[in-house]
Amino acid sequence: MTIIRYLKDIQEPGMGTWYFEIDNNGTAYRQIVLYEDGSCITSNRKHESSHFMLAEHPLNPEEPYYSEISQAAFEELWLEQLQAGMEDWHQTQRLFPVGAKVEGFIEAFFPQGTLINLLEPRAVGLTDTCALESRSPAEWMYPRYRVIAEVSGYDEVNQWVLLVNAELPGSQLDES
Repeated sequence: MTIIRYLKDIQEPGMGTWYFEIDNNGTAYRQIVLYEDGSCITSNRKHESSHFMLAEHPLNPEEPYYSEISQAAFEELWLEQLQAGMEDWHQTQRLFPVGAKVEGFIEAFFPQGTLINLLEPRAVGLTDTCALESRSPAEWMYPRYRVIAEVSGYDEVNQWVLLVNAELPGSQLDES
């Protein structure tokens, strides 16, 4: 049985307060960084300088710098950030209706799946990594490789477009 825990880590001055949602293996699924100036980075959105920020290695909740917080406390912070991007999210849903064929490129690999940049500001897709790997050569499973897929729904918790039948045509996104 998977147990989900929520952690808080107050970093050095200027580094913000870090919040994590982790499973019983310490794998982070969602992350929030709140800075003293009120700015915030969340793992569901690409940040201009921090890219997609999510702990890459398992966290040990027994480390003394972590304190456990309630799920409600984490969700309140998360919802605040989702609300701030709600207009963008509704625009993304209009641009990418269920059943639409879409194109983008691999951005990152998360525990939830492969994140796809859908070539629109703040539009992020998610596809099953194992399914993508089963249909693609290993050397194409890298950021910037083009992806063609179909919209199957929406992940409201992360404001991601869910993608199925994803294929890699074998080329990288042209920078021009």
